[in-house]
Amino acid sequence: MKSRTFILISILTSFFTITSNAQVTSGLKIVSGKVDTVFRASHYIVGAAKPGSEIFINGISVKQYKTGSFGMEINLVEGNNPIEVRVRNSNEDIRESFSVYYKLQSPQSMRKSVKDTLPYNGLVITTLPGAYLNYSAGDDRLGGAKINFISEGINMAVIDSTGDLYKVRLSENRYCFLPKEYAKKVPFGTNPPFTITGSWSVSKNDKCDRVRISLQERVPYTLSFELDPSKIIVDLYSAQCNSNWITQYLDLEAIDYVDFAQIEPDVFRVIIKLKSNKCWGYTAEYSDNSLVISVKHSPNPTLKGMVIGLDAGHGGSASGAVSPSGIKEKDLNLSMVYMLKEEFEKRGAKVVLSRKDDSDMTMAERKKIFKDAGIDMLISIHCNASGNPLVSGGTSAYYKHIEYRDLTAAILKRLVAIDGGIKNFGLVGNFNFSLNGPTDYPSVLVETLFLSSLPDEEKISDPQFRRKMMIEVAEGVEDYLKIVKKEAKKEK
Repeated sequence: MKSRTFILISILTSFFTITSNAQVTSGLKIVSGKVDTVFRASHYIVGAAKPGSEIFINGISVKQYKTGSFGMEINLVEGNNPIEVRVRNSNEDIRESFSVYYKLQSPQSMRKSVKDTLPYNGLVITTLPGAYLNYSAGDDRLGGAKINFISEGINMAVIDSTGDLYKVRLSENRYCFLPKEYAKKVPFGTNPPFTITGSWSVSKNDKCDRVRISLQERVPYTLSFELDPSKIIVDLYSAQCNSNWITQYLDLEAIDYVDFAQIEPDVFRVIIKLKSNKCWGYTAEYSDNSLVISVKHSPNPTLKGMVIGLDAGHGGSASGAVSPSGIKEKDLNLSMVYMLKEEFEKRGAKVVLSRKDDSDMTMAERKKIFKDAGIDMLISIHCNASGNPLVSGGTSAYYKHIEYRDLTAAILKRLVAIDGGIKNFGLVGNFNFSLNGPTDYPSVLVETLFLSSLPDEEKISDPQFRRKMMIEVAEGVEDYLKIVKKEAKKEK
């Protein structure tokens, strides 16, 4: 028994001796990163040296751990990348140099392992800044029915052309329409995009939660929203699932969970379940070849501290509607916006205006002002015109996206309840007004009264009545915030 114990002790002693001697006591050992060719720009150099050494990689000081190990991430450029690792301590100064070649793969070469492709002989276009997709080739005063805005740099195959629109292929069985002014042709022979999906990360920053999905190349996508429970749905076209790693952090504020479904062989659906039934804005944009979906955190449901964008419709050379007596819509809109600004500021909100005077301003310029300001909601003020001039046309409110219906309804309810009565011209959904298009924030278009109506003209020409209407718009926002606060308590 003693001999067996002695043998066991000898084995354990030898093991611990070998283990302790495994640590590098001199010299330099490159453990990983010393390779000829790589296909990723992000590259790691890991090595080991005598503990207590100074380590430099390409002249940059690198942390050495107590074990003697060290590591550094290097961003490679296309082509040859020289790398020098230096170890310096009291006994030695060692340098080891090598090169790593970064080969940038083309989208076509990256996808060959997934789908064999032949050179494409059709027309392929790529999207420009401001591009959006339409459901059909239909048209009206404000243009065709829009689906959503999309990032620039997305290639799509053209299957037809009609007027000012390209009919573009999204996937094998789906298509939509893209305005030609937001597209340019790519070199002949370019293949339409195709990707398999990679890993995801779902994380939080100061203002929003972010879902990042790695892809091989940019593919077209559409956005939609589902209510009760609230979900953001993003469909990626010409995409197949290979997402085997979805990292979701526990400190998420707006997102409850994420999921996916391969709803067609080449349509990949991203499902983002929100914690609240009230949505405060979201965007989907490409960063390199990763699709990043940002979901804004809910602001404190009070006007104090909230940032509200106000838009006075028309302006400058665009007069808008003109009443029988010659009152111009653009002037009334600006007057009411300043009244509404004053009302919101009394209640503690910060206000951002699109136009501050009688100036021309494009829709793109207005949207940029509001996006850059990071507003919490947008209200655009207009006057209407049409119909029988001898009867009141009434007031109406408009939204594009279903998730912003409740805010729009709260404002309209206040307006139609004004003393003396205002006719309800309607709560209008899926409205094609450009400022309602972005999903970045809740947005409402208010058509106050009809300038073409003699009874309405008489009311809206009175500054006191205009102020009364703007007070009720602010009250409608307050009503909505009370609903948000009440629902938040229930959700807890």
